[in-house]
Amino acid sequence: MKVHVFLSRPLTITVLRFIVGLLFILAGYSKVINPGHFSAVIAEYRILPETLVPVTAVVLPWLELLCGTMLLLNVFARSNALILMVVLAIFIAGISNNILRGIIHDCGCFEFLGSLLGFQEEISLSTIFRDLVILFMAFPILLYGSNVFFRKQ
Repeated sequence: MKVHVFLSRPLTITVLRFIVGLLFILAGYSKVINPGHFSAVIAEYRILPETLVPVTAVVLPWLELLCGTMLLLNVFARSNALILMVVLAIFIAGISNNILRGIIHDCGCFEFLGSLLGFQEEISLSTIFRDLVILFMAFPILLYGSNVFFRKQ
């Protein structure tokens, strides 16, 4: 079976929607429940001006939660996949920038899972790789997903 045929199958798109959606719900949830910590993590990246850090710490987690939930519900899946791919590209650029500058710190990605499992994730090449995998999982949703309000797959 050709790759594009497999990736365009409704079952494949549904599975990818659930995986990517759940990942962003988990990531967003942990940031929403502790915005102060997430604000400190964003500041550690040393990319944004200080005045934008608190706003970003509040808006970004809610965007992740909303887009992740919309993917699960198959509501405007293509649009939400595009938004999350842009967010992932920004994450990848920020992490890469800090690694190249020798600034290693908490990723701020999945704090809820980290506290639940007892680990703290620092930025690294594996973080970039993980984000690239998620980005590539969202790509078929962008290409073949629905972009309507509630459509059965």
